[in-house]
Amino acid sequence: MIASKHMMLSSENVRRLVERCIPKELIPIDWKCDQSDILSNLESLLKCSRGQLGMCESATALFQSLTNFLSAPGCANLLQFDGVYTISPSSYMSIKGEHYMYKMDVVELFSLAIPCPFKDWQAELVRLAMKRHLKCFEADWISRFNSHCEMIKMDIGILNDFNKKLYMCSKSFSKKTDFIDVETPDGSYEILKSFEEKYPMAENWHFYNRMFSWIATVGKQFKSLVEESFMTADLKATVRLFKIGKDSYVMAHELLQSMKNKKMDVSEFEEEVLKMSNLAAFEFRDVARKVKVGDMKNIEFIQNTFNVSTISIPIPAPDGTYCVPASEALYDVISDMIVAKKVLQRIDRDQFEHIIQFFKSMEHIFRIEGGDFFISMEDVEWIKANWEKTYEEKLKSSRTVKTIRKVRKGGFTEEDLDKELEYLSLYKSFPEMKQEVEWVYNSDCQGCAFKLRDMHAAVFQCQMAFLLSTIQNVHTFLHNQKMCMEWVPYLECLECVPEGELEEMMTTVETPPQEAKVDVDQEVDIPKKKRSSRKAKKSEESNQSSIPSTSEPELPEMSKESQSCPKCSRASHFADVATEKLKISKVECKHLKKDLANAELEVEIQKEKIRRLEDLLKSKDDIIERQNMDLLEKQNMIMNLEMEVDSKENIIKNLENSGLKKEDQADRDVLFKLLEIQGTLRSENPIGKCRELGHRLSMNAKNKYIEDATRAEVYRFCEQAKTYIRAVDSQLKMIRGSHRTKPEKIPELPEFPALSQEFRKAYKNVVKLEAPKICESLLKAPEILEIADTDCLICIAEMESKEGTIKCECCNRRYHSHCAREWFKTKRTCPACSSALLDDSEFPPLGRG
Repeated sequence: MIASKHMMLSSENVRRLVERCIPKELIPIDWKCDQSDILSNLESLLKCSRGQLGMCESATALFQSLTNFLSAPGCANLLQFDGVYTISPSSYMSIKGEHYMYKMDVVELFSLAIPCPFKDWQAELVRLAMKRHLKCFEADWISRFNSHCEMIKMDIGILNDFNKKLYMCSKSFSKKTDFIDVETPDGSYEILKSFEEKYPMAENWHFYNRMFSWIATVGKQFKSLVEESFMTADLKATVRLFKIGKDSYVMAHELLQSMKNKKMDVSEFEEEVLKMSNLAAFEFRDVARKVKVGDMKNIEFIQNTFNVSTISIPIPAPDGTYCVPASEALYDVISDMIVAKKVLQRIDRDQFEHIIQFFKSMEHIFRIEGGDFFISMEDVEWIKANWEKTYEEKLKSSRTVKTIRKVRKGGFTEEDLDKELEYLSLYKSFPEMKQEVEWVYNSDCQGCAFKLRDMHAAVFQCQMAFLLSTIQNVHTFLHNQKMCMEWVPYLECLECVPEGELEEMMTTVETPPQEAKVDVDQEVDIPKKKRSSRKAKKSEESNQSSIPSTSEPELPEMSKESQSCPKCSRASHFADVATEKLKISKVECKHLKKDLANAELEVEIQKEKIRRLEDLLKSKDDIIERQNMDLLEKQNMIMNLEMEVDSKENIIKNLENSGLKKEDQADRDVLFKLLEIQGTLRSENPIGKCRELGHRLSMNAKNKYIEDATRAEVYRFCEQAKTYIRAVDSQLKMIRGSHRTKPEKIPELPEFPALSQEFRKAYKNVVKLEAPKICESLLKAPEILEIADTDCLICIAEMESKEGTIKCECCNRRYHSHCAREWFKTKRTCPACSSALLDDSEFPPLGRG
């Protein structure tokens, strides 16, 4: 097994993580992920890569970059982890300083606190069985959510109490606990089926008893913890607040859904949100205007910040799917282009047109006029598929591609970076990339001793800067996504430069060199030179080339006046700057007023908290007294249980000495069959699935008639399913109880319910998808053969052939046609099953005319 401080993964799960986060071109074919721990596997990966993964200087650094993806909510399900694994979920801070986590990660978090009172091979089997049991519990827990975006307050104290309780249980856990009186935990049939061959039950009966007892004990503690601590703690609506650039945003549909779940008034903006796309967002300042002040008190805004990374981390979307920031999806494609496929090292100059055409074909997703800040994973997969197709058909070549060489111990210089780009054949097709070397080298760590990873980063930055300065629409898209200064910090965005500074820059470009020198001699203040972007340089060249070659070009009257009087020009410049500052100060004043209102709201909230705490302190003594009484009662209960355990041990010893036979094969077959049915019910959660289908149909239909019919259908299905589940539990108790019932005396199970044809038809018409079958393995196959009737139940006479008869479509019984007509004069139902029965010739079905 592979372990870290709060993480444990099998080698197979590590391979899945690596294949998800690292491009396939960078994973060596001869790499074998079969070591005993994660660092050994990653070290072998770095060794086999032969410098391809030089951006990670060690296995520890590579592991840290991979763990970023493990912070994705529900990442174990995304990666389809199996076996035993442990992941430490991430926490998030609300704007009020509270720690929150995704509801879907609750089970994974509390599984960290579960001890294991077994050793050696038994401990491994118990951990695997516990993981399968928690998977069933997790499915039931997730079915209660209104949305996967929901978050819940994270209380470490509850986690510690849970760990202490289980630790005390594990210490006093009896070595001979009997399985008979313990309810079988979820997933038990799968556990028995997977372990039976390697560790037969007949030879390890006491271990299986203890294992199931321990799993059931943990399950009960787990269920009570969730019911008592988490379901009651969910008092406020939770809405994620995404930090993008300098602004903050919330997903519009998430805000609407969270407020509606808490019965808040959303009438002012509901219609607006319903017209927006699924991943559309509101600015936080707009939310403060749309939501009432009273409702803002009952919403927890939980902060999520994005960092530039080569691994895009999926985010739960309001519609139950996943999404990623649009800028991260674009960064992922460009990173694959530069690092994995090394396209700019492979292609000739004329082939670059294919890259430009590819980004043009993506403009309906990466919109230059703005668009959503998030895109669905479905769109991400579509983008990747189109990029792979473009690369395979138009850019892939057999040309040998060189990798970045090692850096000497003292670091590398600007000249070394220049030589490395030339060694990599990047200047061969794109000589203008040479202009980026000085800017990239001096932008971050001038004078530092650069390492190999810094060389990889510098080469990447040179290629990224070339792409952004060449493909204008990509840089415009990044500007609208508030990310134009994040990817290549030194490459300034002209659209972000304030209008006054841009005019000053253009005036400086248009001023002839001699006149500029005169201004310096006359002590005119000139701002310090900024690192201008490639765009500024291009505009400078175009403006210089546009100046006529005559000795005295004609200038506007205002320009001549400013040249003759530099003091006036300077005063005019300062006046413009002061005007701009005044405008900015007015805007800041408005924001400060809003901040003051928010601060006053926060003060009121804190006062309310103080009042609640005072009330809790007043009732403290009563609580302590009740707890003391409960403690005394529990001590008495423990003493009684210890006496019962001693008596049962004696009974077991007597039974073992008497050599009683084990349950016969028929009992075991029935038991296994019932356990299989129970496992199917627990894992597939038919009631939760039916409610989810009904909710989806009602939300999409927006029709009161369909909503009422759907509600009735869901109620019918759930009631019949509950009856079926109770019947299964009852039969399990009959066959495993102290007074066991023989299999032939156990009554048959009722028929498992199925969704009606009307519901399936409505679901297909509204949702445009076939309604999935719930617990298909439990549904009875329709009977094709008719019942071999020889007598008509109406006249009690024998029927010689099928001619002149009528058949019931429900129970398949036949009757004489003339007898049925006489029967129809008084009733319209089948004499056998009482279902509707009509003669099509005399009574045509309703709705046909």
